[in-house]
Amino acid sequence: MYLISCETGGRRVPAHWSSLRAQADRRDDTDPRVLPRTVASDASGRYAARRLAENLRAPLIENEYSLDCVDVTRSVHHRQLFSDTARKLDSLQRAKLLDQIYHPYRERVRSAIKIGLRQSPILIHLSVRTFAASSKGHMRRTDVGLLYDPSREDEVDFCLDWIDDLYEIAPMLRVRRNYPRRGTQDSITRAMRTEFSNQPYIGIELALNRAWASRPLKIRDEAIDGLSDSLLEIFRVPSVEAA
Repeated sequence: MYLISCETGGRRVPAHWSSLRAQADRRDDTDPRVLPRTVASDASGRYAARRLAENLRAPLIENEYSLDCVDVTRSVHHRQLFSDTARKLDSLQRAKLLDQIYHPYRERVRSAIKIGLRQSPILIHLSVRTFAASSKGHMRRTDVGLLYDPSREDEVDFCLDWIDDLYEIAPMLRVRRNYPRRGTQDSITRAMRTEFSNQPYIGIELALNRAWASRPLKIRDEAIDGLSDSLLEIFRVPSVEAA
């Protein structure tokens, strides 16, 4: 069974922040309490997650709030848990963000995993997001990154099988393992691996290059559908040939 989540595609901000934004025109733009006029949102990741979930007929968990509020993929003590703007809020306001956004989202993912594990002998959780086409002046020559824990044999085997099927079904996609970052870095999948370490849970971050994932073209849908078809192929029972 598959579970799809997207932690980075939300645009909503809490109501108690809206009043701060409304004051932007009447206050100095350098006031640290004023939110940016635009909010961070990974719309491409959200689109891909929704299409994958539809193709796979899998449950979808989405974080509806912007990363400008709090990054639900980070652990609570991570230095990048809050954005630059949110870090300038007082401790009570930051705690309110955790209570309103962070903890409820984490609990939604946790509950979905528990349900999936009760319904299936194995649960594959794909956390979908996109990454910038370039970093520090260098182009990232990868279309798809599969981020996993190389010390977990089941995650290694799953990703190797997935890559084999992708080679046949979507050969136009360049795939790398644990790129553009390591799958053991702080993430929601790493957190869930810890919580469900003794259960058949596989947590993979699926990272898509915005160079193609953000372009509303037919080839984008073909690429996402290729990812879906390859995932379905992994668990397809081979037909038994007649003796």
